[in-house]
Amino acid sequence: MLALVTDSTCGLTREEASELGVDVVPMAYVADFGRHKEGFVGENGDYVGLFSSSRHVTTEAVRASAFERVFRSHLDAGDDVLCVTISSRLSGTFRSAEEAAQAVGGDRVAVVDSWLTAGALEFLVRRARALADAGRSLAEVAAELVEQRGGTRIVFSVPDLSALSRSGRLGAIRRAVATKLNRYPVMALSEGGIVKLTDGRGARGMAAAMVDSVPEGASDLLISHFGPRGVEAREVFLAARSRFPEARLRVKDGGPVLAEHLGLGAVGLSWM
Repeated sequence: MLALVTDSTCGLTREEASELGVDVVPMAYVADFGRHKEGFVGENGDYVGLFSSSRHVTTEAVRASAFERVFRSHLDAGDDVLCVTISSRLSGTFRSAEEAAQAVGGDRVAVVDSWLTAGALEFLVRRARALADAGRSLAEVAAELVEQRGGTRIVFSVPDLSALSRSGRLGAIRRAVATKLNRYPVMALSEGGIVKLTDGRGARGMAAAMVDSVPEGASDLLISHFGPRGVEAREVFLAARSRFPEARLRVKDGGPVLAEHLGLGAVGLSWM
């Protein structure tokens, strides 16, 4: 049997993780020196209020020891293990998973850098489960995920670039207030790193630009809101529903760890 492992930025609910048979290893965040583990979607309490009232908020990658415990439990049960993580260009979590795989040894554990996070990571995890259920081997599933990760996408926009600027993940993107003059930057993950696609004027223009990046025929879309579900998420929903009236369209809280890096009020759109 093939056991699946991922990190908490995948955005799964407890019920979804159980249905998929996926172990979700939590990342963590620290607010004014109080450490919290990120839970399943819908189980993170009032992290918006906590962030707003805290002077200092940081996040922590999953530790190698946490992955190692999960890997060993599945290996002891006779299962092979596939671990799919948030992009290595966004977090040290992938490196922790690799260290854990080396610690347990053997060829029964594979670790895949998704190049993704949030809803896009969820899509890749779901694809892994479908392949495993179809009887594909560990090596086959890992190889196909590496091939398909480039076609699984997430685009996103932020209320301003200050949080991303602090994180050091902006690269060459101009570090300026995004909504100055009512313009929102629309960005994407490309091979795991952040790239800027365009600007949208106002929340409606931002939403239109995000939805325009989705290819024709997309049948399953996931909107992630980071912090409150505000006007930006509403406009993305309306634009996506208008262009893809027959598609499955879900809306989820993206969770505290990504909210800290993107900023409260950010919104993402994922598809496979």
